[in-house]
Amino acid sequence: MKCALFSGCRTGFDIPQHPTSAKAVLSRLNVKVEELEFGCCGYPVKEKNLDAFLLLSIRNLAIAQAHNLPVLTLCKCCFGALKQAEHYFQNDWEKRVLINSMLQKEGLHYKGGVKIHHMLTLLDREIDKGVIQRSVIHPLDGIKVAASYGCHALRPSTITGLDDRPNAPTIFERIITLTGAEPVNWSKGLECCGNPLLDKNSALARDFILKKYETAKQEGADIICTACNYCHMQFEHGRDLILKSGSTNPIPAILLTQLLGQAMGLEKDLTGVETAA
Repeated sequence: MKCALFSGCRTGFDIPQHPTSAKAVLSRLNVKVEELEFGCCGYPVKEKNLDAFLLLSIRNLAIAQAHNLPVLTLCKCCFGALKQAEHYFQNDWEKRVLINSMLQKEGLHYKGGVKIHHMLTLLDREIDKGVIQRSVIHPLDGIKVAASYGCHALRPSTITGLDDRPNAPTIFERIITLTGAEPVNWSKGLECCGNPLLDKNSALARDFILKKYETAKQEGADIICTACNYCHMQFEHGRDLILKSGSTNPIPAILLTQLLGQAMGLEKDLTGVETAA
């Protein structure tokens, strides 16, 4: 299997361990990735200018289509943006004509229909569970993990299709279980991390992330697991807030690809975290 890897804009600067660990994990699972000249998914401008959002997002899908590849996103905001742009494109003839007229200036054209995966959907629907389980050489037995779902991959559920039970999803937990770890029934797993509010209401954003840390620990988690660039950056921000306050160290927040990499016995230089014992 081969996919066009859509890492997202901020990973290179803020969390380079995300694409690095993703590529290492995918290599173990015999999934080949190609890194194309993608741009922004459009998420940051979606509420300000719909046409600009659609142009940015559909341009990426057109590039993938030109290479005859499905798109694999690491970030749930990117996943949600691309899925919503595809929905607009398929259901609004005027927008379809407008966007393709602008893409034509770059020699691009989008017909629609490019498959858009998130890492979770790829692992859950496209890769045999036995292949994943056989790649696990250091099962994370006894480790309790709280899965932080992130908002934009779940809603609107009829468009994103991350899970067939959007109000009680289990796709994240299914993948965690394959590592040998135990998913925690976390009351804050579906709630916003607060990242979209940072520039608008920093106090509220702070409360959101600190409450997620607090409840995860109270409800028995050893680790919080993320599968979104923005969520992960927000957890790192929350960790800094907790440490500056002088409180005890928060439980670790790691990426899904890092969790998988640990279970697969991948080296720290590939995952950014120590290999499981």
